[in-house]
Amino acid sequence: MKPVALITTKPGFEPKLKEELEKLPIKKKISWTPFRGILIAYSNNPYEFLNYIKENKDNLKFLLRLIPLELKCQTDIEEIKKNVSLLINEKKEYIKGKSFVVRCNRRGQHNFTSEELEKIIGKYILDNFKNLNLKVNLKDWDFKVNIEILQDKTYISIFNNDFNEFVIKENIERLKKLKRYNERPLNRSERKILELMKIYPDIFENLNCVVDIGSSPGGWVKVLSKKAKIVYAIDPGDLKVNAKNIVHIKKKAEYVDFKKEIDKEIDLITNDTNLYPEESILLTLKFAKYLKKDKYIIHTLKARKYRTIKEDLEKVISILNKHNNIKIYKIINLKANTKNELTIILKKT
Repeated sequence: MKPVALITTKPGFEPKLKEELEKLPIKKKISWTPFRGILIAYSNNPYEFLNYIKENKDNLKFLLRLIPLELKCQTDIEEIKKNVSLLINEKKEYIKGKSFVVRCNRRGQHNFTSEELEKIIGKYILDNFKNLNLKVNLKDWDFKVNIEILQDKTYISIFNNDFNEFVIKENIERLKKLKRYNERPLNRSERKILELMKIYPDIFENLNCVVDIGSSPGGWVKVLSKKAKIVYAIDPGDLKVNAKNIVHIKKKAEYVDFKKEIDKEIDLITNDTNLYPEESILLTLKFAKYLKKDKYIIHTLKARKYRTIKEDLEKVISILNKHNNIKIYKIINLKANTKNELTIILKKT
């Protein structure tokens, strides 16, 4: 089976939608994604799956939108170009001489915006398929190159009148009136820290002061605030969590004056920020000098790309080797990590 559709619901109703879909008598697998309100369906054929959902829409009370998927690749502009090219070549007899638009729905953090990617791919198509006599039309298009990005994974499709996203409008109106979740559902960030707590519970015992670098929107802080007396959340972005023992230092970590703004011995340092690996580990080490002896650091290495993980890890280790009192305790790959991530646990000696 392969990914054939992204399926959306109102955040908080993912389990109900998953239960509905799993009851359908068609060969498929329904999986969670790291993003609220989005599930992914695996089956044999996106066209068949789309038609089956249309025929059985009356049995689906929590489905809002179904976005059919044709090709999957890594979130890399060159890889996206390559896969767009494959689809256009596959369908060139049907799209020759027609107008098109490129649309990108991007979830996660990247070094480009959705609009920038749309322009890049649109230009790439015009420059590389001149023989098809294609024209851009942003409003009245004949086909749409649809790009769905979920952090490090990208899904590409070509839509037309018969093969397009499917929306159940009555569900959208009905779910507006239903009460949302009582508590915000777990995001992938929270699942990472909870997974660590389960594997290494001793690290999280008797915590007085915790410093979390790159806190926004607050997944780690939310969990850590239930284990520590005080958590300093360092991030210029807003937090979506609130507790009496959370102190939000609303600035970049490199600008924090520790003596003025914290001035406490630290029991645990955590860093899940979206920065280049070398930059991120240097920020962690900035605060490590204030960490108590025999206490831990939890640091997420976010590689530039999946294929650079080994190289980026070696660079981080070379930096750590210059700090004799900071030792690598464990390097692990959590279930909640993306393919670009490794979790490094350090211990101060």
